[in-house]
Amino acid sequence: MDPFRQKLCIWAGPVSLVCFLIGMSFTGFALPMSSELRPEEVVAFYQQHRVGIRIAAIFSLFCSGFMMMFAAAISAQLQRIEGRTTPWVFVQLMGGIMGNIPFALTGMIWTVAAFRPDRSPEVTQAINDLAWFVLELPAPTAIIQFLAIICVVLGDESEDPVFPRWVAYLNVLVAIAFLPGVAAGLLVNYKSMDWNGAVAYLLPGLASASWVLLMFVALRRAAKDI
Repeated sequence: MDPFRQKLCIWAGPVSLVCFLIGMSFTGFALPMSSELRPEEVVAFYQQHRVGIRIAAIFSLFCSGFMMMFAAAISAQLQRIEGRTTPWVFVQLMGGIMGNIPFALTGMIWTVAAFRPDRSPEVTQAINDLAWFVLELPAPTAIIQFLAIICVVLGDESEDPVFPRWVAYLNVLVAIAFLPGVAAGLLVNYKSMDWNGAVAYLLPGLASASWVLLMFVALRRAAKDI
């Protein structure tokens, strides 16, 4: 295992967070918007932030790509525990890919919504609705990724484990925090479950950022043993 390439993928995690924050800054951190906005208000938002949303979409694509590299770094370390013939390593990797594709798709859908803001307001609103459902509903794929990490870390009975036990417990907590994203599709009309609500958006968002930073610390420690 090449240490340089491994560390490159590990550092991709924090870089993805930076890309996300930079992208959101171009919208004035005004995303996500409430689902209760009228079609005319949605169109006004896209007209006001037309260029910023396009730039944010580009950064969301980079964010998605860097997170896939980060998932690959996790799989490389899990493989040290499980060996070459294990499904969990591939489950984690596929979960990491499927959990981050929505970031890329959401960015593209934002671009479509901002491309022709003079279209029918109802059409722009429908495109905007699609973007947020695409971003929040695929939470189960990310939870499957966390499940794979939990199973492998707790199953490591070696005297010098690759990951400490707290990594498994971290993934349990983050998986629970992601559950409201699934319910948001059904309960979006409740304020706390709205796209910009504390439960459906802030809780999974903060959990995701914390997960990246703490997994980065754990991966850095594990990579020193290579």
